Amino acid sequence: MKYKQFYRRNLPHIQPEDSVLFVTYRLFFKLPVEYYNIIRTMKADFYAKIKSLDKRKKELEEYKFEQKLFDFKDNFIGKFRNSPLWLKNKNIANIVKDSLFWGAQKRYDLFAFCIMPNHVHIVIRPLSKNKEPFPLQQIMYDHKHFTAIEANKILKRKGHFWQDEHYDHYIRNEKEFYNILNYIYMNPVKANLVETPEKWEHTYINDELL
Repeated sequence: MKYKQFYRRNLPHIQPEDSVLFVTYRLFFKLPVEYYNIIRTMKADFYAKIKSLDKRKKELEEYKFEQKLFDFKDNFIGKFRNSPLWLKNKNIANIVKDSLFWGAQKRYDLFAFCIMPNHVHIVIRPLSKNKEPFPLQQIMYDHKHFTAIEANKILKRKGHFWQDEHYDHYIRNEKEFYNILNYIYMNPVKANLVETPEKWEHTYINDELL
């Protein structure tokens, strides 16, 4: 598998060519110190635990820990009461949907998304242009820039709409792919927004996957 390196806030990130990416991004708001303290403790405990393992076992445990850490972050943010919930506004959610669908087949294959009240999950595969995949950072910048402007018009406000950073993870195999699709599908139920996933109108799964 070939890799393409890109940078976000001066940190290197890897975007494998022809990769399927799971991306999560959220509205602009400040999280409490408690949130960061818990993450710091989780990381310290984990790395102390795997310190004596060989390289292969460390990589396996790090992969499992990455999933555990993401679950904690997503659950905390999804249930955080002191955040804006602008994405509950149907008009704003539709702006995000329309933007995601606009990019589909132009810049990426769109497999799934779920628009939660304060964050969004998407699964995409960037398409190639001039033998190079569309950079994820460009896809996200353009999408967030456009939707922020349009959403702020509805809200009659100015300033940051999205958090600058986003979480991205390249999906390694088919099993992980379907596990993530199920995670996205069940996310509104897990967050106690609806009793069944079918009742959440801001979820999309590509028909070819059903």
